[in-house]
Amino acid sequence: MKDEGLFGAQDRERLRREAPLAARMRPRTLDEFLGAGGHPGAGLPLARGHR
Repeated sequence: MKDEGLFGAQDRERLRREAPLAARMRPRTLDEFLGAGGHPGAGLPLARGHR
């Protein structure tokens, strides 16, 4: 396990809160991306096969 120091978790939380809007809104998983709707490829085999 990596030593994060005394404030590791607090620093990560602060960075997450203060991230630019685009970074906070970015889908983090394939489910979030496919659930967005209206994206190119909504009917392609990858999207259909994932559900």
